[in-house]
Amino acid sequence: MQASDACCVYVGTPHYAPIQNYWQPPPYGVNFSQATKIPKRIENETNEMLIEKQAILDVLLDTRLWGDKYITNPFPYIEKDITKIPADDLKHFKKHFYVNLRKY
Repeated sequence: MQASDACCVYVGTPHYAPIQNYWQPPPYGVNFSQATKIPKRIENETNEMLIEKQAILDVLLDTRLWGDKYITNPFPYIEKDITKIPADDLKHFKKHFYVNLRKY
């Protein structure tokens, strides 16, 4: 998934009817490429600052996204392709996230 630009989703029958009722194709529907776009980084903002912001949002929104199995890249705002993040840096980022999660 992390290298693709599109995906195919299969939903159950109970979910199909609401999706069919509310779905509006482009250009009238939600532009998901815009809705999921990651803004450019603020100048002088470190990776640790971004990770702390993510932890704060996770606490405020009570999302706990990292527990979901479909999350392949927990740091898309640092690097789109998680395979390009060195293992030591990835370990440091995860530790920094959990420290901030406990802090807030």
